[in-house]
Amino acid sequence: MPEADAAGLRRIVLAAAREINAGRYFEAHEEIEERLEDVPDVWWPFFLGLLQVAVGYHKLASGNAGAARMLGIGLEKLDPFADDALGIDVGALRRRARLDLHRLEQRDEAGARASLVTDPPRLLPVVAR
Repeated sequence: MPEADAAGLRRIVLAAAREINAGRYFEAHEEIEERLEDVPDVWWPFFLGLLQVAVGYHKLASGNAGAARMLGIGLEKLDPFADDALGIDVGALRRRARLDLHRLEQRDEAGARASLVTDPPRLLPVVAR
């Protein structure tokens, strides 16, 4: 991928990450949605998956139906991508979303919602080892 493309994609991810990390899941979805036409086709599923996970968390936080469905379809789209795609810890976000999806599938919506307050999902840079 050309360096200019990578930098532009990282800017989109960082804008979404700021919103997700602040618990503003709807705004994260908006950040991604507004820039989708700038995303190359090969990265489209990745960004659509992030958008859908953000929508899932928005639905969970607001008590709206459909959180499990959105987390699930978002995870499906993120699965083919590396854990460190674009320099962010996609693996950690996937693990967290799977945990919350499992809670919802087990009908523990209260537990999933409480975890948004006590230990909210994060989209963080990959830590070099």
